[in-house]
Amino acid sequence: MLTIIKPLPVANSVVIARILFAIFLLLTAMPRFSAADASYFNQQLAEVGLPALPWLAPLLGIVQLLVALALIAPQMRVSQVLLYLYAGLATVPMLMLLTHPVWLDSLGGFPAIGAGQGLIKYLGIVGLALFIGSFYSGNKTINELATKLMLAGIVLVMLWIGGMKFTQYEADGIEGLMRTSPLFSWIYDVFSVLHGSYFIGVIELIAVAGIALLPWSKKAYLAGLAIAALTFAATQTFVLTLPAYETSQGFAMLTGSGQFIVKDLALLACSLILITKVFESKGFSEE
Repeated sequence: MLTIIKPLPVANSVVIARILFAIFLLLTAMPRFSAADASYFNQQLAEVGLPALPWLAPLLGIVQLLVALALIAPQMRVSQVLLYLYAGLATVPMLMLLTHPVWLDSLGGFPAIGAGQGLIKYLGIVGLALFIGSFYSGNKTINELATKLMLAGIVLVMLWIGGMKFTQYEADGIEGLMRTSPLFSWIYDVFSVLHGSYFIGVIELIAVAGIALLPWSKKAYLAGLAIAALTFAATQTFVLTLPAYETSQGFAMLTGSGQFIVKDLALLACSLILITKVFESKGFSEE
């Protein structure tokens, strides 16, 4: 994978990131106009004592569509503003970690995370939106912050969700996904349900360890990012094999599980950008 990415300039990786980000936005925008998403958002508002806002989900869908359009011409000032606006909006779901019942009481509560696993993915999404906007606006301060947020977002997901793989709760939760995918189903021919989850968890934590070695070894850092990127890419098979979409509206639309899965497209985009940035850095050497 690194051999393929190595000749890729950062500018080209940002173009690929824009495509991945736009796909994520478009796929998750469509359900926003459904009754199911309207009900979901009203439930989240009720959790914090706010009244139902039936227009909220469609409004967010419109914003996502506008940001997807902005990614076509990010050089325009209005596009950059939309990307910054979306980055701000994407911080809101992370606040739900403080206000909603996302912790598993059966495992002692925090840090055992259940429904909040999709929420922590927004840190990388925030970083990606800021990076693309600042890359084309030339704002180095925001760009440096965005780079750190993308890296932190990847580590947060791989470390936290990877750590959860060592629980029976998570092992049972991913079994249905894993068994449907030809990329992962073989694991259960070798391991039990729990040990198969351990196997995935070990891989994810190896990626985190490699990333953490950045101050000492850029090769280890690149290997960690490559493992993360491959993980985020491989999970997309679940959308088709589960399947994580439904067709009751006459066309394919992501379910809640599907929306959780395609967030990894944004994290894949973050990984690609970070990898190419290392290859373009002055201190990098193959030796």
